[in-house]
Amino acid sequence: MWAFERANARLREELAELEERTRRRDILFDDEAVFDFYQRRIPADVSSTKSFEGWWRTARFDTPDLLTMTADALVAEDSPEIDEGLFPPSWQQGDQRLTLGYRFEPGEEDDGVTVRIPLALLARLSPNGFDWQVPGLRAELVTAMIKSLPKSIRRNVVPAADWAARLLGELPSEPGIVEALPTPVPQGSFAETLAALIQKLTYVPVSARDFELGRVPSHLRMTFVVTDERGRTVAADKDLADLQRRLGTRVRESVAKATSAAAPSNAIERGGITTWDLGELPRFLDTKQGDNTIRGYPTLVDDGASVSIRMMSTELEQARALPRGVRRLLLLATPSPAAYVQQHLTAAEKLSLATSPYKSTQALFEDCLAAAVDDVLFRVRPDGQVFMKAEFDTIRDRVSGVVMDSMFETVGLVARILTAHRQADKALKAATSMALLPGISDARQQLTALVYPGFASETGLAQLRHLPRYLSGISARVPKLVDNPSRDRVWMNETQAATTRFENAGGTMPLKADAAAPVLRARWMIEELRISLFAQELKAAESVSLQRIQKVLAG
Repeated sequence: MWAFERANARLREELAELEERTRRRDILFDDEAVFDFYQRRIPADVSSTKSFEGWWRTARFDTPDLLTMTADALVAEDSPEIDEGLFPPSWQQGDQRLTLGYRFEPGEEDDGVTVRIPLALLARLSPNGFDWQVPGLRAELVTAMIKSLPKSIRRNVVPAADWAARLLGELPSEPGIVEALPTPVPQGSFAETLAALIQKLTYVPVSARDFELGRVPSHLRMTFVVTDERGRTVAADKDLADLQRRLGTRVRESVAKATSAAAPSNAIERGGITTWDLGELPRFLDTKQGDNTIRGYPTLVDDGASVSIRMMSTELEQARALPRGVRRLLLLATPSPAAYVQQHLTAAEKLSLATSPYKSTQALFEDCLAAAVDDVLFRVRPDGQVFMKAEFDTIRDRVSGVVMDSMFETVGLVARILTAHRQADKALKAATSMALLPGISDARQQLTALVYPGFASETGLAQLRHLPRYLSGISARVPKLVDNPSRDRVWMNETQAATTRFENAGGTMPLKADAAAPVLRARWMIEELRISLFAQELKAAESVSLQRIQKVLAG
């Protein structure tokens, strides 16, 4: 193949790729245009391969670029100017640079823009920003989003294309700080930013929820393709967060593999650890992969009889696991006072503890000890994040100094809780009328969410102190329910509304170990709300209402 043929083939590929990026089919001329290009330059008497080779051997020295095509030769004269910067080949988020691909094939799953994401980088990416699309498609995106608005709002922003141009003039060219814009709007998702800007310009209330994004053409939403270390596709989806959830385990493994492969000194993962035998647990380890940085987050994982050091793919995963790993090492370093405490319990306490939902008395005492150790750990480090041996040693010494007294307090408290639980259960069983069933079922669900296997350590000593009051509140509710079921229903509607908002924010009862702080706060506010409604005589620990709970959940 001659050099001009290779150059011309590359040019045609580039122009064809430009058509894919810009979603047009009028940039590249067809084969007839190519034929005309050669016909105008090659003499008429050159009609065979042999004659062409003879002619070109001489002609290429005089005019070496004679048969090399240019974009001007293949692009229509009336084609509008194209700013290729509007369709970038890569996407930058933080210190990560991701390759973009383009396809113009309506109806296909990968129609539009594709972001190629190495598996080891997946967890570090945020969905925020990708919804802004590449600049070249943003006008079409805004137009489509305007058209998806309810008619009552949409009639204030017509024609849609004209308003799209106006709105784009007020927005930055890429996701970023928008406070300095001519019309300042809060930063958030593209839908939130656009809604706030429309509201400021039209004085019509608009929120991100008003956009019916399902009506926006799919090619205006980026496709995320996750690839392994060999470039093979692992998974693809329009929803980045869903990919991160589905591939969480594989991402963690990929990060650990990439980190240890790049430098043997980074091969930090190991198991069977029973003492804090390292000076410092690194907060993160970075590994370069091309232009990108893979960041791994070492943490301690509780394995039961020991702990292991594992590399996590996000700081959040590290933070979730570390307190439990630290707790396990503290437990392993602290002689258990369980036997001594058990010997010195009163007969009433022993009887109460025998009714626990735990599988054995040993399991109950182990959980109480875990709660006592956690109480010290979180007093010293409210976030439970311990990375230094010196800090671990300090906490260990404090645990050793108070563990006996703390264990007595915790076990005694659990005995009181179980007594109150038994009384509440008895009161609920005594209310047998079918008319009371909704209220009884609601109270039964509350009871189940308060006392269950593992509740001592999962609730935490600070909050355990309130459980006897919550359980007494259930007992106090029953006679009032019998006396006035309608009033109970009104109060129950309020607590159920609060519970629904709590669940919509990701809350569960019992709470998950990794519950966010606002969800954790709201969970116990709901218990205080129940006291303020169903058992006012027991007095809520704080002023609480449905509106206050909503405010906490909103952050």
